[in-house]
Formats: sequence, structure tokens, C-alpha cells
Amino acid sequence: MIGALLLASVLHQAPRAFVENPAPAEEGIHFHAALEVEALALPSGTLGANGMDGYGVVFPRMGVRGGSEFEFELGAPLRLRLLDREPVADTSDFGGFLRYQDWDERSDLGQLVRTLRVGRDDGAFLLRAGAYSTWSLGAGWLVNRYNNNLNPDYHPAGANVVAYLGPTRVELFASDVLAGRLFAGEFRLDLGRVLSDDPEASDRFLLSLDVAHDFGRAGLRAQELSAASIGFQAGVVRSDTLQLWLQAAAGARADTLIESVPDFGAAFGVVARGLPSENVDLTGRLEARRQGGRFRFGFFGPSYELARFSGVGLREAPLAEELLPATFSGYGEVAASVRPLADGDLNLSASASGEYFVATGRVDADAAVQVTLPGKQTVGELRVILTDVTGRPRYAVATELRQRILPALYGVASVGTVHFPVVDGASVRLVRGFTAGLGVGVDFDR
Repeated sequence: MIGALLLASVLHQAPRAFVENPAPAEEGIHFHAALEVEALALPSGTLGANGMDGYGVVFPRMGVRGGSEFEFELGAPLRLRLLDREPVADTSDFGGFLRYQDWDERSDLGQLVRTLRVGRDDGAFLLRAGAYSTWSLGAGWLVNRYNNNLNPDYHPAGANVVAYLGPTRVELFASDVLAGRLFAGEFRLDLGRVLSDDPEASDRFLLSLDVAHDFGRAGLRAQELSAASIGFQAGVVRSDTLQLWLQAAAGARADTLIESVPDFGAAFGVVARGLPSENVDLTGRLEARRQGGRFRFGFFGPSYELARFSGVGLREAPLAEELLPATFSGYGEVAASVRPLADGDLNLSASASGEYFVATGRVDADAAVQVTLPGKQTVGELRVILTDVTGRPRYAVATELRQRILPALYGVASVGTVHFPVVDGASVRLVRGFTAGLGVGVDFDR
């Protein structure tokens, strides 16, 4: 299953000046529970190439929401092996019934936490935990549209904390709170508030420092790597319907400063946001980049959980060792959202990004869509991640459709690709497979 898209982060957690219409506060305590039963086809375990196995999936969930300041949900899909074309030995600990790879490392316990949120997106403090699918740190120069659930045998719970204190904003992020994986942080200073008492200068000139380090100790071991960046954003137009920001950044690998390899880069771009109506939000970003060596902007990107084993393709050098010729690239991103004005209205979040590298002709692309059709009877999600489309391509696709049949009964269908990291001698390669599921669910909300 795709899990939560968290598309609220698609706009790169923009300055508070971007938050024009905060959601109205919710009142009261709301409880909800659901139980889904599904038939699932999935390739065999860590061997991946053993053909399709058949599973029965039981997925219980229970949660509570306290107004607009608190939300918590527990649950986990239990995949029960019903048909095994070629039995694999590493399922013996669970009698070959409950899929062993879903629970064979401490990080897998993280999947029990589906959602945790304390605070509001437009508040002074926010804590969030669970699955991450399109998450970016700040402007996304290091951690950009990151997805921590691409490995079907690795189910971590990530977390991020945001706090405002005077003219400063601090954000900390962990991709896996139970293991030594990706940790990142940003310190952002509002220069306008520091240098001027004019309210118009607030949230207009922002200086940020980002750092990130991956210890590589879960979801199979991978090479450690570190990166850092410094960035500046200036709001040149701010009105009720249009906002325009100029931004620039410099970044570098912090663990491979080799004289003969330019492991650094610089970028300059523009971000425009339009609010044509009360419930429609459009954002676009264009950026020119100069980068090369073992550094590139958006290092920890959509496909990072696969790229840390094979930068492109299925059995190439890992991203930490991949050399990029010194080159210019162009990066673009668009995002759109339609918020419901009344219960039952259309609810849509969609975004796409792409980067073209001039020297090699390489193209990377990524898209995410989540939509609830009018009437709230149909919900669909789609995620597509394309890496090196013009060279050694790798693609990851996941889609899910939920259709309400009765007030408390709905159907679920999903289909997509999966990539299993497999130890091959002294290295790790990726094995690609396909998965599909079909089931029903019942839910309760009050």
C-alpha cells in the first residue's frame, strides 16, 4: 500500500508568508477503526526472483483525533503466506505463515505507528511521525520529496519536529526512529525580523543551513554519507493572490572532500505561488544548478531508498559512490491542490518534478497524486518515480483505489512494482518484481 502521501510537504514547507488561509480549528474527540482483508500477490521474500507468492492480508487500524492539534493511529498489515511456489528457508521462524521479512528487524516495529501528529502545520510547534512519501526539508536542496517506504522488506516509522522561536525556525528529521538511518536538520533565520522592526520585512529574507547524514544501518547496510547546504530566499512579490520568491544555494558532500573531484554545487531559482480562489493553490519552481562529482542537489530524493544500493538501474554503483560529470542541470516542479469548501467536495493534491542533466542527457522524474472525488465515495492514490530515463532506467510505480460500497463497507485494489535489495557477494543488487492486491474493508468513525 502506498500509505500517507503527506502532500502538505510538497510545497517544501515554505515560509509562513505562504500560509494565507489556515484550516479552521476542529472541535471534539473523534475515534475511528477499520479492518481490511485482502488477497495479495507478491514475489518471494528477500530472494525476490522465486516467483509470485499468494498472501492473505489482515490489516486492523484504530485511531483517535483530538481537534486539529492531535492525531494518532495504530495498526499494521499482517501478510499471511497462503501460496508459496518455491519455499524459502528464512520463513521458518514464523512457521512459514506470517511473512518473516516484515518483522525481522527492529525498524519493522515502526509500521505499527500509522500516524502521529501533535500541533498544526501553521503553528509554532509540530511533531509528526509515520510513513513519509513526498517529504522535503526546507527548500529541498538536500532532502527532497523523500520516500522512506520503497523497500518492501523494510517498514520504518520516521519523525520530524518543527519549532519556531522568535526569528528562528528549527526542524529535525529522522527517516527511522528505531535505527541508525537518515538524520537531517535545518536551522533557518528570518533576516528581515533581525535587521528591521518593519512588519513588512518579516518572512521576506530567509537564511538557512541544512545538514544530513545517513548511517546506513537498517534496511540492509549501505555506505554512510553526509551532505550540507546553505541557502537564501527572498520574497520579491507578496500579495493576496500571488507570491514570488528568488532563492539560491550552495551545497557539498561533507564526507568525500577529494581535491580531484568537485563534490559541491550551486543553484539559483525562482518559486511562484498563485492562489486564484479560496480553495485552489498552485505552485511552480524552476532552478538552474551547477553540480558534479559525488554531490547533487536533492541528494536524498524520491528513489533514495533504492539508489543507496544502486544509483541507477538495478546493479550499478551505489549513490554514495556515483560520479556525476561536472555539469549544469535544470530542475522544475509543480504542485496543485484543491481543498473542499464543504463536506463531499473534490479534494485533490498533485505534484510532479523533473531534472535534466545537460552533459549526459540524464532525466529523472517523479509524480504523486491523491484525490477524493465529489461525494467522498472514491479515493485514489498514485506515485511514479523514474530514475535515469534516458540511460539505465529504473521505475517505481504504486497505485491504490478505494471505492465506498456501503456506508461502512469499501473495496480496495492496488497494483505496482517492488524492488528487493539482495546481497550479491560483496555488493547489493536490486531485484524488481510486481505486486497486486484486491480486498474489502469495514470502518467505523464517530
